[in-house]
Amino acid sequence: MQRQGIHKPTIEDAIEIGGIEILHPGGYQLTQRTAEITNMKKGHHVLDVSSGRGTQSIFYAEKYGVSVTGIDISEDMISTARQRASEKGLSETVKFVLGDSQKLPFEDNTFDIVINECAVGIPDDSQKVLNEMIRVVKKGGAIAIHESTWRKPLTEAQKVELSERYGTTPLEFIEWKNMLISAGAKNIESEFDEWSKPEMFWDIRQNRKVTHYRNVMTPKEKAITVYRIFKKHGIKGVVKVFQNERKFFKAVIEGEIGYALFQAVK
Repeated sequence: MQRQGIHKPTIEDAIEIGGIEILHPGGYQLTQRTAEITNMKKGHHVLDVSSGRGTQSIFYAEKYGVSVTGIDISEDMISTARQRASEKGLSETVKFVLGDSQKLPFEDNTFDIVINECAVGIPDDSQKVLNEMIRVVKKGGAIAIHESTWRKPLTEAQKVELSERYGTTPLEFIEWKNMLISAGAKNIESEFDEWSKPEMFWDIRQNRKVTHYRNVMTPKEKAITVYRIFKKHGIKGVVKVFQNERKFFKAVIEGEIGYALFQAVK
């Protein structure tokens, strides 16, 4: 699953560079559904793998009364997440640590629930990520992931191109399921069609409804993001990001890329 970086900056790169809070496909609806299917409740210790800016971790703590440890490989993401938790008065309940999802710095059988929202496919070795998630969850504990999937038959070249432009690697539905089994997951359940509707890919802002992918960012947010991309990657980088966005959302609208939620136990 190692990408070659031939279409950088990718969509994922642009989201990180822009610093704009953009949720995964499905938004808070899917985050809440993730909590529901893992039976999240007060007293649980949850690990949020690839926790980003801490949005989901804070959501879980506020809504379900759980303690959360978030881990991310980006120092900037960890810094932002810690600041947000502090602003919410949750520094003792929600903690963030720097680390690699392919080599989690935790003991075996540590957490009641382990979650990865939209980031299993970003590292080079997604199987390692799943193996580590299963390793650190307690026996009988729940894990949940949601990830991009291929919905139509595509050539290998088409898959590579879209993965390179997206910045994460979708897989066939059955491939994700088999990887979970290989990691040691049992009683795997999934939800697919409801999270694969195109609007789920752009209605991803915290405080407003988005009805078209071109409106995910406000004009001001777009200007900020374009400026930052230009400073880092030049005009070619700006052009590349817009090309990536058009091609990616065309694939979403045409039903080539979908989204799936998986839940399992150890």
